[in-house]
Amino acid sequence: MPLQPSETILQKSEQTRAVLANLLAAFVSGDRERLIACYGDDVDWLFMAPASVFPFAGRRHGKAEVGKGFSALFENYRIISYQTEAMLADGDWASTLADGQFLQKDTGRTIRIRTGNFYRFNNGLVVQYRGITDSLDIVEQVIGRELDF
Repeated sequence: MPLQPSETILQKSEQTRAVLANLLAAFVSGDRERLIACYGDDVDWLFMAPASVFPFAGRRHGKAEVGKGFSALFENYRIISYQTEAMLADGDWASTLADGQFLQKDTGRTIRIRTGNFYRFNNGLVVQYRGITDSLDIVEQVIGRELDF
């Protein structure tokens, strides 16, 4: 790939940052339709956590599957707070570090989750996503006890 002038990279980074800010605002507000509109049709999406405990987690391919995942998330949890602590954008790539609190609707428990999120964009849409978290910690919060090893 040929090097681009730094102004072009800066402009692309600012576009990426604006699209990501819109995506995060849609997520926090629970606006599933606006959120799904931020993803490309063939998005490759992976949130690394056990899908047996978190039905929205795991690997999903395509906008429709990602939409099902967000539907499962919003059916089972209500977002209490979600703070993006850091956001970096470089051309079509972006990452965030976030801290969220979610109400587990079935139990009434408040679950705190810290995530690292990595996005790749093409034409203003997310085409690849990877999310990581301390899944052992959040599993223990969901089941309401520490696991014995």
